[in-house]
Amino acid sequence: MPEHHAKLKEFKQPDLSVGQSFPFYHETTGDNKKGEEGKRMEIHCRVGGTPFPKVAWKKGQWLQLDDGGRFQVTCNAETGKCMLAVKNCRMTDMGKYRVVATNEFGESAFHFHVDMEKGKEGNPAVVGFKAKLKSRKVKEKKELTPEEKEKEILELLKKSNPKHYERICLDNGFFDFRNLLIESSRMILKKLKGMQNVEHVEPEAETVRVMKKLKHVSCNDEGTAVFETHLENVAPGTNVQWFHNGELLEMADQPDQPKRHEFRKVGNVHQLIIRNCALGDAGNYTMEVGKERFDAALTIKEKPLKFEMELKDKSAKVHGRVMFMCVITQRGKKVHWLKDGKEIDLRHNNGRIEAVTEGKQHRLNVTELNMADAGKYSIKVGNIETSAQLTVTAPPIKFRHRLVNTEVAERGLAVFDCSVNNKEAPAKWTINGKVVKTGGRYKITKGDIHSLEIKDVALKDNNAKVAVSFGDAKSNAVLHVNAKPIKIVTKLTNVKCKIGDPAEFSTAIDLHDDKVQFTWLKDDKPIDPKDKKYEMKRNRGRYMLRVKRASVDDEGHYAFQVRGCHQEATLSCSSPPSVKNSWLDMLRKTPMRAKVGEKLEIEIPLDGRAPMNITWNNGRTSLSNHGRFKIEIDNDRRVAKLTIDPVRTEDTGIYEATVSNDCGEVQIEIPVQIIDKPAPPSGQVALSDVTANSVKLNWNPPIEHQSKVEGYVIEMKDPITGKWTKVADVDRNTHDYTVGGLKEGDEYQFRVMSKNELGLSDPLNSECVVPLSPNQAPRVEPEVIEHLAHNPIYVKAGATASIKIPCQGNPPPSVMWLHEDEEIIPSKHHRAKKYSSMNEVELVIKKCKASDSGTYEAKIFNNSGGIEVMANVVVLDVPDMSKSRVKFDKVTDKCVGISWTKPEDGSSPLKGYVIERCVADNYELWEKVGEVPGDATKFDCDKCKEDTRYYFRVSALNDQGQGAPVTSSPVTCATAQVAPTVDDAVIAAFAKAPIKVKFGQTCRINIPMKGGQPPPTVTWEKDGKPIEDDGHRVVVDHSDHDAAHISVHKAVTDDAGKYVCRIKNSSGEVKIPVQVEVIAPPAKVEGDIKFNNVSSKGVDLEWTPVKDDGGLPVTNYIIERKEEGRKVWSQVGKTPGTTCKFHATGIPGKKYQYRVKAVNGAAEGDTSKESDLITLKDDFDTPDKVQGEINKVDSTDDSITINWEPVTNDGGSPIIGYVVERRKKGQSGWVKCNEPEDCTKPELRVNRLQKGGDYEFRVMAVNAAGESDPSVPSRAYQATMSMAPPGEPTDLKLLDSTNTTMTLGWREADLCGGSDILGYEIELKMEGDEKWVPYSSGPIRGNRFTLKGLQKGKSYQARIRTLNKGAHSRWYYMNKNLLAAETLILPEFKMTPELEVAMRKGIEVKAGTTIRLHVPYHARPRPTIKWTRDGEVIDEALVNDMEGISQLQIRGTRSWHTGKYTIALTNSSGTKTLDINCVVIDVPTAPIGPLATSNITDSGVTLTWKAPKHDGGNRIKAYTIQKREARGRGWATISGKVRDCKYAVTDLPKGRSFHFQVSAENEIGLGEGLQTKDVIFFKQKVEKVQIEELTHEEKDLRKPPQVSVPLKSRKVPDGVKVTLSCSISGKPYPNIRWMKNGMEICDKNIFKENVIGLCRLVIKKSRVSDSGVYKVVATNEVGEAETEATLTITL
Repeated sequence: MPEHHAKLKEFKQPDLSVGQSFPFYHETTGDNKKGEEGKRMEIHCRVGGTPFPKVAWKKGQWLQLDDGGRFQVTCNAETGKCMLAVKNCRMTDMGKYRVVATNEFGESAFHFHVDMEKGKEGNPAVVGFKAKLKSRKVKEKKELTPEEKEKEILELLKKSNPKHYERICLDNGFFDFRNLLIESSRMILKKLKGMQNVEHVEPEAETVRVMKKLKHVSCNDEGTAVFETHLENVAPGTNVQWFHNGELLEMADQPDQPKRHEFRKVGNVHQLIIRNCALGDAGNYTMEVGKERFDAALTIKEKPLKFEMELKDKSAKVHGRVMFMCVITQRGKKVHWLKDGKEIDLRHNNGRIEAVTEGKQHRLNVTELNMADAGKYSIKVGNIETSAQLTVTAPPIKFRHRLVNTEVAERGLAVFDCSVNNKEAPAKWTINGKVVKTGGRYKITKGDIHSLEIKDVALKDNNAKVAVSFGDAKSNAVLHVNAKPIKIVTKLTNVKCKIGDPAEFSTAIDLHDDKVQFTWLKDDKPIDPKDKKYEMKRNRGRYMLRVKRASVDDEGHYAFQVRGCHQEATLSCSSPPSVKNSWLDMLRKTPMRAKVGEKLEIEIPLDGRAPMNITWNNGRTSLSNHGRFKIEIDNDRRVAKLTIDPVRTEDTGIYEATVSNDCGEVQIEIPVQIIDKPAPPSGQVALSDVTANSVKLNWNPPIEHQSKVEGYVIEMKDPITGKWTKVADVDRNTHDYTVGGLKEGDEYQFRVMSKNELGLSDPLNSECVVPLSPNQAPRVEPEVIEHLAHNPIYVKAGATASIKIPCQGNPPPSVMWLHEDEEIIPSKHHRAKKYSSMNEVELVIKKCKASDSGTYEAKIFNNSGGIEVMANVVVLDVPDMSKSRVKFDKVTDKCVGISWTKPEDGSSPLKGYVIERCVADNYELWEKVGEVPGDATKFDCDKCKEDTRYYFRVSALNDQGQGAPVTSSPVTCATAQVAPTVDDAVIAAFAKAPIKVKFGQTCRINIPMKGGQPPPTVTWEKDGKPIEDDGHRVVVDHSDHDAAHISVHKAVTDDAGKYVCRIKNSSGEVKIPVQVEVIAPPAKVEGDIKFNNVSSKGVDLEWTPVKDDGGLPVTNYIIERKEEGRKVWSQVGKTPGTTCKFHATGIPGKKYQYRVKAVNGAAEGDTSKESDLITLKDDFDTPDKVQGEINKVDSTDDSITINWEPVTNDGGSPIIGYVVERRKKGQSGWVKCNEPEDCTKPELRVNRLQKGGDYEFRVMAVNAAGESDPSVPSRAYQATMSMAPPGEPTDLKLLDSTNTTMTLGWREADLCGGSDILGYEIELKMEGDEKWVPYSSGPIRGNRFTLKGLQKGKSYQARIRTLNKGAHSRWYYMNKNLLAAETLILPEFKMTPELEVAMRKGIEVKAGTTIRLHVPYHARPRPTIKWTRDGEVIDEALVNDMEGISQLQIRGTRSWHTGKYTIALTNSSGTKTLDINCVVIDVPTAPIGPLATSNITDSGVTLTWKAPKHDGGNRIKAYTIQKREARGRGWATISGKVRDCKYAVTDLPKGRSFHFQVSAENEIGLGEGLQTKDVIFFKQKVEKVQIEELTHEEKDLRKPPQVSVPLKSRKVPDGVKVTLSCSISGKPYPNIRWMKNGMEICDKNIFKENVIGLCRLVIKKSRVSDSGVYKVVATNEVGEAETEATLTITL
């Protein structure tokens, strides 16, 4: 495909919100640029766009100018300045240029023209051959010797072209130059070779001298013009050119082309001959000889306009053709052809009428003449006109085919047709002598075939006589009608209905005659249609009988009969069950009710046909007839009954009864309500607001709502008698009650009961409560405390232990439980649960373990005080030997003596010990070796084997059972005794540095050891005293036989010291000292806390440092505060480091106490003494915040000086100073820059800034009350050296606007100041508002910007200023307000390079591919878009219209998609259109008709046609001629290689009629065909028949299959319809099989057809996989034939 037909380049749509934009030009050169020959020329422009576009310079259409040689191309992306410089300009540099800027969003081009002036003669750059000729010196002629002359000739030949040798020798007197050259060739070549190094000397030329000048020429139209001049001194090889109006004349060098322009040169005579001159040849002619130019003018004399030959009258026959022709005296004139005074439409006449203009000759061709073509034809040229008359005659009418008798079925379609030799002749049709016309049942068509169609033929039309006449020519036929059998479409079916309802029978038959007689019968008796009981209908074959109100008498057999068609059905009436509405209404008003325990009977009166059945459902389950339920139905009395005896509360609900019979069923819903005593209140009775003589009760209503609650009864239990007495009755909406009149100190209990008409519910009891006065601290009876302290609580292991402590207090006390001084927290101690009430507290421990034994402490408290109660719990468990250690006292070859320590658990006395042993190689197999009583701790095992390794374990026994054993280390009998050892490196490491542990953490000492036989014992000492394992805080682990372990949990200061580990056996001992240091928290802060600078916003605290830091440096202090009247301390802050000052804030007017504690790396110290109460208040306020803008005064690379307006209100206290804070742009945190004492004036220099950093500032005024609110942050200032301010922009104007956006443009600043301009800043102020709002996040580059987020219909003021790296200009204000409203824009197209190419050259696509047109535009409001092709709407196109672009897509293109595509944009501002020509490469369209016939003989005819209107984008290769018999279906190919538009068909069968068809074929394939409109009948000449004696001889008429037209290979694109066809004959006709690549084709998507010898295979939509070799195999009983072709599918 050519380059200009390539797919249009697609551009993205820029996102203007992020600054993206199309390429544009800030500055351009003018439309014309002048240069001077020999000098330098520069063209400048300035481009813009985001991203920055690529810039290309081009000359003409395609030549791109790159940097290099005479051209210099530069482009600065920062400034946008681009330049094209041309060095040493030439005249050829003149022409059209353009500069093209392109980025990803679009392309912008600017066109200009360069004119070139001739350089001055003195300019050395333009001094050429012409100047040298003028300044040459004429040498004096002197006589040369033959040798010198030969040398001169050789020099001249050396510098000349060999083809000029002969002429040069003749000019210099060497006439016999051929022999001279032959004889002297060697010498000349030698001399030439020897003279190669001789310095080249430019030849001197003489000035061209004009002997005869060019003269102006004039000639007549179609005459010959000759320009002639005589020139001397024209150097050989000088280029001579002729120009017409500045354009070079091209000569026809090809012999087959006419020579209108001819150059001649005879000696010094130069001629330009122009033959057959036309008006366009007039103008200025220039002859250029080298650099010399000679001009002359040509004038064409035109003849006056008149007819040299006028139109002549014509006569022709119908279907013939005629040509009108005239000749005028002038060319190029527009002519108008008229018929009977009206201009002829030459475009819409199906190609019959064609106007041809050739020079001065004008022709009008009219083909396929008819009678309407007769009339007066005229041609009008300017103001002259000529006319002629056309006469059309018709031949006598004769029948080609006459009417034939026709036989059809009833309700069928009867067709009578005939044909005559004149298809325009009017036909007159009659039936039984009556004339018929089109309408109703009749349809008449005319043309090649005249026909009469009779629809819905009825029996009455039988034997009708049909006639047609064409003038005197007539033909007759008879119509025979056969009765149509009636077909039942929908059968008659049995009907069932309820008594009183309508019943309907219906049937449908295929007889739609509304006049046919039909009958309905009941019990074989016809039904009278007038009987009002019945209703009969029929409509287009559907028949209906309706019984309006059915009864029992209407039951029976019904039948339908029409013309021999008989159907039967039955009607049966039914009466489904029903219930009287009055009974249902009564049931809805008064639902059935019963009391619990009573008998309930539900009786339903019924109506309906018996027998009836009933089922019951209570909404949850189906009921059956047993137990409390009894179901009955009496069909005689028509009554259904359900009995429930006795009823329960759960029987309340909706009961559903379903009554059914053979006619239907009915469902009845019956609400049932069971009345019972109410349920008790839910939850528990809550006690609150306890006083010395009253208590408040609270309860919740019952959860169950089945029984209605009418109120509640409150009762109290007398503390003396224990009897319950009624206290009060309350209504059902009251759920609390205060009981008064109680006695302080007595124990009371209350209960609440629900009540209704049936009685009281079960009671809901409260806890016991003792009335007490308010603010009573918890109190526990001393006897209880004494009992718990001296009587432990025993519980077995795994059981639940409970500690209950009766107590009293008001408000009700809370409790905190501790076990061995550790608080019991439910989240940590999952087995422990805490309970508390007004009278007691309880701790429950589930699944007790031995570790649960110990002392428990209950801290019972309320707001008025507290009390502590101790209790002991003993968990009875098996003995715990986990802390015991098995020692070896002696080891011999047969005996091992062991000892152990007693378990510390004394919950149950020990009964004894069990000793077991196992061999080390079989650790799982233990054997009992002995038992000892509970007071013994030694055992000797004397049944050991020598050299055997053993393990021993000991378990203890008590009343609870046998505990878990403790296992010894391995021991070997009869081995040598070895002392234990510890690695010296381990001992050195412990001696080098102490072990440090933080206060409260765990100290672990692990010492690895080696050897030891018998196994050693490990003991620990601290500061010379043995360490005892308490199992909780200090734990010694003896389970590891290869290391000594000790752990000290929750280390305290006393745990620091020298630890010694002793590892000892009978062979030796090792001592390992370990130093341990405990890092403790710091000491308590001593002294009083001092207060300074007390104000309403806070107070400064000060205290003395701690004296003891606990071994680690103090990291900080924690300050805590408590509000007056509260008991909870809360942390308010920490000090930074060890400072002893802190500023505490709070709520103004509140009183607070403070305390302090020190913190080091170990822990927090104790809190200090509480301070006195301090009130946060002051006598004055903080100052107002700083107003106005913070301005930049000066800046350096590391500092910025700012100033601001001083505050006007100091709050009643003098301003101490100002505090300035800064932050980097984009950060959130502020950094303080100074103290208020350092800035007493409204100006500050902020130092220590990062060079080039952008900083924001805010200011706070300070007085004795504190700091003011911070000011509004300043805009970002850059820390750079101060720069001079730039110039301000000007000419601010509105370019575009919408309801929410505005686009502003301005003229950029001329002065940049001390640095490059960063951009511009724009601010807007809404009308009625005093605040200017910035609308750009940063400096704006360029000279236009779009402001977004505006309010529709609002008016704004605008201002702009310039920004550079260190300063900004003054504001430039726009002189008028701006309104946020839409600006109307006339639609305009954005011309991209691809779109320009498509407009100029069009686009070309292959058939089956897709046409894609992308047209960007700009318009407001959004236009309506309409696409058309050749002026018509495109239905098959997919159009996608988006904002700013319209896309058209047509898939699966065909040749008829070729045309001119027009897009029209229309809005309220106007309409704009754009045209694009599209060409689809496809198979050709049908040839242009008509397909004319001539030279018709008895067996042949000549066909002529015209080439197709569309060749499919490819040259027509050939035409295919096909024929089809008049009554046949298939087309047979006559020839497929016809080149011309004419073909003679021969050898046709005589006496038959044929249609003919012509199809054009190109590289793509075969196009559609053009058919003859009339049937052509080939008559057989009538000859005298001679009958001779006939002889009968049998002959084999069978023929083997033969391929008459083979398959043709095809190459088609993907996605189009493909047809492969061939013609095969044979007798009997052969069986046809299609093969692909040797396999038979079975694809359902491939259509195969075989009609009268024409075999076709059709692929509806081709795919690449369809490529292959296709073969047709034809087989009959005589033989076989095949043909194959290759199908190629291209992408």
